[in-house]
Amino acid sequence: MTQMFNEDENGRRADRRTRKLAGLLASGLLLDLVLGVLLAISLAYYFINRPDTDTNFRNLSKLTSAVQNADSVVLYEGLPHQHNEQNLFEQELKGKKTVQIHGYPFYEEQLPVKDADAKKLLDLYCNPASFGPWMGEKKCGGYHPDYCIEWHVGQDVYQALICLGCCEVKSYGPKAELYCDIESDALTEFKTILKPYQKNRPPRGPESLDR
Repeated sequence: MTQMFNEDENGRRADRRTRKLAGLLASGLLLDLVLGVLLAISLAYYFINRPDTDTNFRNLSKLTSAVQNADSVVLYEGLPHQHNEQNLFEQELKGKKTVQIHGYPFYEEQLPVKDADAKKLLDLYCNPASFGPWMGEKKCGGYHPDYCIEWHVGQDVYQALICLGCCEVKSYGPKAELYCDIESDALTEFKTILKPYQKNRPPRGPESLDR
Protein backbone atom coordinates (compact mmCIF):
# COMPACT_ATOMS: atom_id res chain seq x y z
CA MET A 1 0.00 0.00 0.00
CA THR A 2 2.78 2.37 0.99
CA GLN A 3 4.68 1.44 -2.14
CA MET A 4 1.67 2.21 -4.32
CA PHE A 5 1.22 5.57 -2.58
CA ASN A 6 4.86 6.45 -3.14
CA GLU A 7 4.64 5.47 -6.79
CA ASP A 8 1.52 7.65 -7.26
CA GLU A 9 3.20 10.59 -5.50
CA ASN A 10 6.34 10.21 -7.57
CA GLY A 11 4.19 10.09 -10.68
CA ARG A 12 2.39 13.28 -9.72
CA ARG A 13 5.69 15.03 -9.01
CA ALA A 14 7.08 13.90 -12.33
CA ASP A 15 3.94 15.14 -14.03
CA ARG A 16 4.21 18.51 -12.30
CA ARG A 17 7.87 18.80 -13.34
CA THR A 18 6.93 17.90 -16.91
CA ARG A 19 4.16 20.51 -17.00
CA LYS A 20 6.45 23.12 -15.45
CA LEU A 21 9.18 22.37 -18.01
CA ALA A 22 6.63 22.50 -20.82
CA GLY A 23 5.37 25.83 -19.48
CA LEU A 24 8.86 27.28 -19.33
CA LEU A 25 9.58 26.04 -22.83
CA ALA A 26 6.34 27.48 -24.14
CA SER A 27 7.08 30.81 -22.44
CA GLY A 28 10.52 30.88 -24.00
CA LEU A 29 9.15 30.11 -27.43
CA LEU A 30 6.46 32.76 -27.01
CA LEU A 31 9.07 35.31 -25.95
CA ASP A 32 11.23 34.44 -28.94
CA LEU A 33 8.19 34.78 -31.18
CA VAL A 34 7.30 38.19 -29.74
CA LEU A 35 10.89 39.41 -30.05
CA GLY A 36 11.03 38.12 -33.62
CA VAL A 37 7.83 39.95 -34.55
CA LEU A 38 9.07 43.19 -32.95
CA LEU A 39 12.37 42.90 -34.80
CA ALA A 40 10.55 42.31 -38.11
CA ILE A 41 8.34 45.35 -37.50
CA SER A 42 11.34 47.51 -36.62
CA LEU A 43 13.23 46.46 -39.75
CA ALA A 44 10.17 47.02 -41.94
CA TYR A 45 9.66 50.50 -40.45
CA TYR A 46 13.32 51.34 -41.05
CA PHE A 47 13.37 50.26 -44.68
CA ILE A 48 10.04 51.93 -45.44
CA ASN A 49 10.87 55.22 -43.74
CA ARG A 50 14.62 55.49 -44.21
CA PRO A 51 15.81 58.54 -46.15
CA ASP A 52 16.25 57.98 -49.89
CA THR A 53 19.43 60.10 -49.80
CA ASP A 54 22.62 59.43 -47.85
CA THR A 55 22.68 61.18 -44.45
CA ASN A 56 26.39 60.65 -43.79
CA PHE A 57 27.42 64.19 -42.84
CA ARG A 58 31.04 63.53 -43.78
CA ASN A 59 29.94 63.74 -47.41
CA LEU A 60 29.46 67.50 -47.05
CA SER A 61 33.13 68.32 -47.57
CA LYS A 62 33.24 66.17 -50.74
CA LEU A 63 30.44 68.23 -52.23
CA THR A 64 31.51 71.70 -51.10
CA SER A 65 35.15 71.25 -52.10
CA ALA A 66 34.04 70.46 -55.66
CA VAL A 67 31.39 73.20 -55.87
CA GLN A 68 33.97 75.85 -54.95
CA ASN A 69 35.32 75.44 -58.48
CA ALA A 70 31.95 75.99 -60.17
CA ASP A 71 31.96 77.52 -63.64
CA SER A 72 28.29 78.54 -63.63
CA VAL A 73 25.08 78.32 -61.63
CA VAL A 74 21.36 78.27 -62.46
CA LEU A 75 18.16 77.90 -60.44
CA TYR A 76 15.13 75.69 -60.85
CA GLU A 77 11.97 76.73 -59.05
CA GLY A 78 9.93 74.12 -57.20
CA LEU A 79 6.19 73.60 -57.57
CA PRO A 80 3.68 74.28 -54.76
CA HIS A 81 3.86 71.94 -51.78
CA GLN A 82 2.56 68.48 -52.63
CA HIS A 83 0.52 68.22 -49.41
CA ASN A 84 -0.06 71.69 -48.00
CA GLU A 85 -1.04 73.05 -51.43
CA GLN A 86 -2.21 69.80 -53.00
CA ASN A 87 -4.82 71.22 -55.38
CA LEU A 88 -2.49 73.93 -56.63
CA PHE A 89 0.34 71.43 -56.93
CA GLU A 90 -1.75 69.12 -59.11
CA GLN A 91 -2.93 72.01 -61.32
CA GLU A 92 0.61 73.21 -61.89
CA LEU A 93 1.93 69.73 -62.55
CA LYS A 94 -0.73 69.14 -65.21
CA GLY A 95 -0.68 72.59 -66.80
CA LYS A 96 2.97 73.68 -66.75
CA LYS A 97 6.16 72.35 -68.30
CA THR A 98 8.19 70.62 -65.62
CA VAL A 99 11.34 68.54 -65.21
CA GLN A 100 12.14 65.85 -62.68
CA ILE A 101 15.27 66.34 -60.59
CA HIS A 102 16.05 63.38 -58.35
CA GLY A 103 12.38 62.45 -58.31
CA TYR A 104 11.03 65.95 -57.54
CA PRO A 105 9.17 68.15 -60.04
CA PHE A 106 10.49 71.62 -60.88
CA TYR A 107 9.40 74.18 -63.44
CA GLU A 108 11.32 73.57 -66.64
CA GLU A 109 12.59 77.13 -66.98
CA GLN A 110 16.14 77.69 -65.80
CA LEU A 111 16.42 80.93 -63.87
CA PRO A 112 19.67 82.85 -64.34
CA VAL A 113 21.28 84.00 -61.11
CA LYS A 114 22.72 87.48 -60.60
CA ASP A 115 26.47 87.49 -60.09
CA ALA A 116 26.19 88.91 -56.58
CA ASP A 117 23.61 86.30 -55.59
CA ALA A 118 25.64 83.52 -57.19
CA LYS A 119 28.60 84.42 -54.98
CA LYS A 120 26.40 84.62 -51.87
CA LEU A 121 24.89 81.21 -52.59
CA LEU A 122 28.29 79.65 -53.21
CA ASP A 123 29.79 81.13 -50.04
CA LEU A 124 26.75 80.11 -48.01
CA TYR A 125 26.70 76.56 -49.34
CA CYS A 126 30.44 76.07 -48.89
CA ASN A 127 30.38 77.32 -45.30
CA PRO A 128 30.29 74.18 -43.09
CA ALA A 129 28.49 76.18 -40.38
CA SER A 130 25.47 76.44 -42.72
CA PHE A 131 24.50 72.82 -42.19
CA GLY A 132 24.12 70.14 -39.56
CA PRO A 133 23.42 66.40 -39.58
CA TRP A 134 19.90 65.33 -40.53
CA MET A 135 17.87 65.05 -37.30
CA GLY A 136 14.89 63.14 -38.67
CA GLU A 137 11.56 63.84 -40.31
CA LYS A 138 10.02 67.23 -39.56
CA LYS A 139 6.33 67.79 -38.81
CA CYS A 140 5.76 70.25 -41.63
CA GLY A 141 3.93 68.19 -44.23
CA GLY A 142 6.94 66.43 -45.70
CA TYR A 143 10.15 67.39 -47.46
CA HIS A 144 9.52 69.64 -50.44
CA PRO A 145 12.29 71.36 -52.43
CA ASP A 146 11.48 75.00 -53.09
CA TYR A 147 14.56 75.57 -55.26
CA CYS A 148 17.29 73.54 -56.90
CA ILE A 149 20.64 75.30 -57.10
CA GLU A 150 22.61 73.73 -59.94
CA TRP A 151 26.36 74.27 -60.26
CA HIS A 152 28.41 73.17 -63.24
CA VAL A 153 32.03 72.20 -62.63
CA GLY A 154 33.47 71.32 -66.02
CA GLN A 155 31.36 68.38 -67.21
CA ASP A 156 30.11 67.59 -63.70
CA VAL A 157 26.79 68.77 -62.29
CA TYR A 158 26.11 69.41 -58.60
CA GLN A 159 22.61 70.11 -57.33
CA ALA A 160 21.33 71.31 -53.96
CA LEU A 161 17.59 70.88 -53.44
CA ILE A 162 16.63 73.42 -50.79
CA CYS A 163 13.51 73.00 -48.63
CA LEU A 164 12.82 76.32 -46.92
CA GLY A 165 9.95 74.88 -44.86
CA CYS A 166 11.64 71.80 -43.39
CA CYS A 167 15.02 73.57 -43.16
CA GLU A 168 16.64 70.73 -45.10
CA VAL A 169 18.76 70.24 -48.20
CA LYS A 170 19.42 67.24 -50.41
CA SER A 171 22.70 67.59 -52.30
CA TYR A 172 23.86 65.47 -55.21
CA GLY A 173 27.12 65.19 -57.11
CA PRO A 174 28.74 62.61 -59.37
CA LYS A 175 30.44 60.82 -56.46
CA ALA A 176 28.59 61.89 -53.30
CA GLU A 177 25.20 62.88 -51.97
CA LEU A 178 23.91 64.21 -48.67
CA TYR A 179 20.61 64.80 -46.90
CA CYS A 180 21.12 67.21 -44.00
CA ASP A 181 19.57 70.06 -42.02
CA ILE A 182 20.09 73.78 -42.64
CA GLU A 183 21.10 75.84 -39.62
CA SER A 184 18.75 78.69 -38.70
CA ASP A 185 21.06 81.59 -39.65
CA ALA A 186 21.86 80.00 -42.99
CA LEU A 187 18.17 79.32 -43.62
CA THR A 188 17.40 83.02 -43.18
CA GLU A 189 20.09 83.87 -45.72
CA PHE A 190 18.87 81.26 -48.20
CA LYS A 191 15.35 82.69 -47.96
CA THR A 192 16.61 86.23 -48.47
CA ILE A 193 18.57 85.27 -51.58
CA LEU A 194 16.15 82.81 -53.16
CA LYS A 195 12.64 84.17 -52.60
CA PRO A 196 13.05 87.10 -55.05
CA TYR A 197 13.54 84.45 -57.77
CA GLN A 198 9.96 83.18 -57.44
CA LYS A 199 8.63 83.47 -60.99
CA ASN A 200 6.49 80.52 -62.06
CA ARG A 201 5.11 79.27 -58.76
CA PRO A 202 1.79 80.95 -57.85
CA PRO A 203 1.56 82.97 -54.64
CA ARG A 204 1.16 80.81 -51.56
CA GLY A 205 -2.44 80.10 -50.68
CA PRO A 206 -3.84 80.47 -47.16
CA GLU A 207 -3.50 76.70 -46.64
CA SER A 208 0.25 76.70 -47.29
CA LEU A 209 3.07 76.94 -44.80
CA ASP A 210 5.39 79.91 -44.75
CA ARG A 211 7.81 78.63 -47.37
